[in-house]
Amino acid sequence: MNGVDYESASEDEMINENEVINYFPITAPTKAFTSLRDALTHDESNGFNLIDQLPAANNEDFFEDTIVVINKCRTYVQQNSDFDLDALKSFLIKKDGDERYFRPVLEDDAFLMYIDDLEDMKDSHMDSVIENEANKAQDTNELQMKIQALEDKLHKASLHMAKLMSEEDDSEKEKKQGPDNDTYYFTSYSHSSIHETMLQDTIRTEAYQNAILGNPHLFKDKVVMDIGCGTGILSLFAAKAGAKKVIAIDASDMYKEATQIVQSNGYQDVIHVCHGKIEDLIEDKLPDKLPLEAGEQVDVVISEWMGYALFFETMLPSVMVARDRLMKKTGTMWPNRSIVYLEGARDNRLEYWSDVYGFNMNVMKDRVIKELRKDAEVEIVDADSIVTNRDEIVVHDLNTCCDKDLDFEVTFELKPKIDAPAKTSNGYQVDKLVISFDIDFDICGSTPISFSTGCQTKSTHWKQTTLWFDANDVVPVLSENEVMKGSFRMARNEINPRDMDFLVQWQVGSYDESKKFSSRIDGTIVSKLGSN
Repeated sequence: MNGVDYESASEDEMINENEVINYFPITAPTKAFTSLRDALTHDESNGFNLIDQLPAANNEDFFEDTIVVINKCRTYVQQNSDFDLDALKSFLIKKDGDERYFRPVLEDDAFLMYIDDLEDMKDSHMDSVIENEANKAQDTNELQMKIQALEDKLHKASLHMAKLMSEEDDSEKEKKQGPDNDTYYFTSYSHSSIHETMLQDTIRTEAYQNAILGNPHLFKDKVVMDIGCGTGILSLFAAKAGAKKVIAIDASDMYKEATQIVQSNGYQDVIHVCHGKIEDLIEDKLPDKLPLEAGEQVDVVISEWMGYALFFETMLPSVMVARDRLMKKTGTMWPNRSIVYLEGARDNRLEYWSDVYGFNMNVMKDRVIKELRKDAEVEIVDADSIVTNRDEIVVHDLNTCCDKDLDFEVTFELKPKIDAPAKTSNGYQVDKLVISFDIDFDICGSTPISFSTGCQTKSTHWKQTTLWFDANDVVPVLSENEVMKGSFRMARNEINPRDMDFLVQWQVGSYDESKKFSSRIDGTIVSKLGSN
């Protein structure tokens, strides 16, 4: 290990001689030093040289890369009380997912505040630089210029860190024009296969059938609007339940077949099929006109708008437009409530690559891990793989919720499922988080009907959506007295609002007798559910 001369490295300490700054070494994060050089010397005495781990001083990404190195060091030490220096260095070599380390691990970390000093230390011509700077310091004007240059450099680094850390900085956002996502979306519903899949999903279709035909008083002699009618099955249920008028709306080419299906079943005097987006039909922008008399309003708005993880494809805003513009105050959405759930599951699929027909293919694991981390998976999760409770994280009253409610951040808490078949000798390993939802048809005076997309019931075409932990970083394992808690954020993608972005910040720990929570490990999941 090469030694570094720290004695005359800190120019910012010269500028702020009277300000007491606490520097915490990497190897002793609770031991404070009043100078950067002393903190680094302490690290070197413990066998760790931070300067050796930094990028070259002439690297244009020196500030960003140094931020990552420092925060990765802090993260590793925080998670490993009896850490091994060689393991720490190996941890630093891993580059995948470094963007998460732009957020400071140590509050007011002086190492991050004085990256310019670290850059000077890294410079291979340290001695000559120090000598030149000492000579220049004799001239007051040149000293002031040097100070200004340092301040500009620090300001640049601060701005960069603030930009990276900001979760939503409106002043920095660019107004991006995305692709024509509506065309792609509606075209996908012009193929028969997707409608066959939905109709053959008996959990889904029979729930709508029972909720409509089992509550005829909600439909008898009423005006019903079906948003995204597809083949028209929900409209046919409503007409059979006694509706006097059903307005079936679809923006895909499937409206042609829906019209013929209505006629083939003798409901052409009740069901009126309209082609177009509901927003455009309301604004009278299309050849088709809504068959509503002057002042006539809708009693019931029916729709099967749900997507993977409930809000993928985000059709609900269009249904809410119909609700807000056309539905009576005494009317109802049908269904009228949705609930999103979160739970933890064990998944050992990575072990498959250890022995493939007798061959070692472990090298594939890194690729699989990257793919699983980046994109949310839609899959059928075996109920026996669940290792935690199914936590209800958000409920939407579909008669009252508004557009902004569809992007949400909520807290969650998962507890070990004591009798979980997937429990290992080490505890309850959580390889992925599982998202599912339930749908309720249940208003005062109705016969309640519900269906679930959870893995504990018969599977639906929605399956479940999973978010994976990074198997190359930290995969949480809970003991019986521990919980996993944190925040869960689901929001529409800025470029394609029909896609969904996920951000999960989690920690594993336990509560003491006074209900105070103590965290043992933590981490972040960033993932996306997209159409391509």
